Amino acid sequence: MWIPKLGGVNTAENLRFTGKGTGARITKTADWWFVSLAVEVPDEHPEKRKTAVGIDVGLNRLVTLSTGEGYENQAFLKTALGKLRQANKRLHRRILGSKNREKARCQVARLHYRITSLRDDVLHKLTTGLADCYGIIGIEDLNLKGLLKNRRLSRSFSDAALGKLLSLLTSKVEQRGGQVIKVGRFFPSSKTCHCCGWKWENMDLSDRVFLCQNPSCAYYQFSQDRDHNASLNILHEALHLIGLIDQVVTDIGSGDDVNLAADVG
Repeated sequence: MWIPKLGGVNTAENLRFTGKGTGARITKTADWWFVSLAVEVPDEHPEKRKTAVGIDVGLNRLVTLSTGEGYENQAFLKTALGKLRQANKRLHRRILGSKNREKARCQVARLHYRITSLRDDVLHKLTTGLADCYGIIGIEDLNLKGLLKNRRLSRSFSDAALGKLLSLLTSKVEQRGGQVIKVGRFFPSSKTCHCCGWKWENMDLSDRVFLCQNPSCAYYQFSQDRDHNASLNILHEALHLIGLIDQVVTDIGSGDDVNLAADVG
């Protein structure tokens, strides 16, 4: 790659896209140099997916799908806290302006970059897989700024990167012709039985198993995973918001246009 005032510079990988280059941006992260290229590529018209899924996000399990699948939260920052503490102590013990301090600073920067790269790799693979499989995705519209104000859980929420998960998922689904439906943050997805609508008013955060107390419900006193039940409610509410709830309950309507992969009990 030819760069003004520097000349030819070797790159570590080849350009993956074919098209007209419109610009480049050079950045430095933890003593590594990166160049981001903007390339004009022809518009693609992807095939629209006809399946729908509800997603419940959290800290114990990063993502729980209404199909029953779950993806654990890797918590890369929590895993590397010990190494980060040692590296920061080593940095603050060095003399300002010395070469040893610069080496210690580079070590801290490389650790942070590694944590970011591991987290981004998981988020990109997860969101790409969901966008390729589903055309309609229902998810909670979380108050991320409010969650970060919780002194006990703010670091865990930052480590999970729920905001980046939502933004990546939205952009990839829309790029493939699908849509992401955001359910209101005050919708009681965890407290409501997905089968009969009974609400567990005094449910605590420590209650990880949902037990419906409605005797006429098919799931009466049946142990359900809290997150799975919430994801089913999110799917139900998301389809209700876009007017497709009849396909979920009775499997009627425009069956040729929509084929919903929903399990509502």
